[in-house]
Amino acid sequence: MLKAEAQWIVNNKYMLMYTIFINMYIIMYMNEMESRRLEEFNHWWVMKKVDPELALPFRRDVYGSIKASLGNRFIVSLTGLRRVGKSTIMYQLISDLLDSGTNATDILFFSFDETQAKLDDVLDTFREFQKKDFREKRVYIFLDEVQKCDNWENEVKKYYDLYPKLKFVISGSESLFVRKRSKETLAGRIFEFVLSAFTFPEYLRFNGVGKGELKYETKVRPLFDKFIEYGGFPETFSLKSDREFVEYIKALVVDKIVYKDIPKLFNIDDPDFLRTILELVATNPGMYVDYQSLSRQFGKDRRVIKSYFDYLRESFLIRLLGNYRKGSMAQLRKKKRAYPSDNAITHLYKQNVETGFIGRMVETAVINKINAVYFWKNSGEIDAVREGEPIEVKYQELIGPEDFKVLVEFMRKFKVGEATMVTKKDEREARVGMGRIKLISAWKFMLQ
Repeated sequence: MLKAEAQWIVNNKYMLMYTIFINMYIIMYMNEMESRRLEEFNHWWVMKKVDPELALPFRRDVYGSIKASLGNRFIVSLTGLRRVGKSTIMYQLISDLLDSGTNATDILFFSFDETQAKLDDVLDTFREFQKKDFREKRVYIFLDEVQKCDNWENEVKKYYDLYPKLKFVISGSESLFVRKRSKETLAGRIFEFVLSAFTFPEYLRFNGVGKGELKYETKVRPLFDKFIEYGGFPETFSLKSDREFVEYIKALVVDKIVYKDIPKLFNIDDPDFLRTILELVATNPGMYVDYQSLSRQFGKDRRVIKSYFDYLRESFLIRLLGNYRKGSMAQLRKKKRAYPSDNAITHLYKQNVETGFIGRMVETAVINKINAVYFWKNSGEIDAVREGEPIEVKYQELIGPEDFKVLVEFMRKFKVGEATMVTKKDEREARVGMGRIKLISAWKFMLQ
């Protein structure tokens, strides 16, 4: 048998040599491709600085906290909706590292958004190309849209545990912890920053309104009205027409998530129905989510509808609130209320906003500003409960005693001494039996 095999090798030695040569060529070619791709992502290796069109000068309010976290060992996670500035923050961090004296080749950036690759291959190519020893000195690894890399959590954990000098900064446009195992795998190793679209104070600062000008309603109010209608996606602020705005939100935010990100991550088979649910929420902000009723309306299994709502929430397109029940988990079993995560999504589906609908958009902005988790519904309803305090939005010209009725009911039931009512222009303090209700105009509330 061995003699026969040896004879076969002799007879086919040229074929074997050719096969080996081809395989070596493919490996060399692939390595060259990988190296070239890393060079494209990491232009500062040559230029010694970050392209200013990538590391934009405007810093988000949370930027200082994110930058400070580079000094500890934890993995830094940036999550949030598409196009809110996660990649920009990464480039800004890289630019600041370079300015502080970090060697350009000690910083690696790689985006999995449009590029399929294994993390092992990316890091091995980087090590070989730049001759890096991960045990020798601090190396910064920036991984953009990391959730699109298969098995990313186990790979990052492996390198984190093996190489204490590596500093990972990762981002994702879906919740990186949507799978329970992801959170368990990285428990105690990660610090998460959840980025929303721009807040109203950030929007004002972006538009050149200084702190000293915030008290002037004539300066702030026109920008408030625009912010409420169009939301806080930074790349839309310079768009000249409503048509450009709608096309931007549709193509680069909604369609990317609904038809690309969610189907890939969750393996859904009906993205058109997913878009229908999103439009339903966007045009009915604060709607009560009754899965059984929606199941009858659309002829879909209620479990499918529930999972689709969860996918939209995990992708940061909507926010779901539970009914507040102090000291219990009952709210988890009650109906939810759903809001779009930014009014830009509402504007996509509702460009002609009637006067009466503006109050619903103000309510949406308030809910997202305070990161509301709960509403309350009994004989009446309260829009949000934050740390036990009820917050009600009444965006109307006149506020009368009857408008306090549900707030007073909540205060009496839960023995709360303070409540907030967000109004159109009424600003005062109303004394009620259980305490006081602070009335504040919406534009001032959004500045808090």
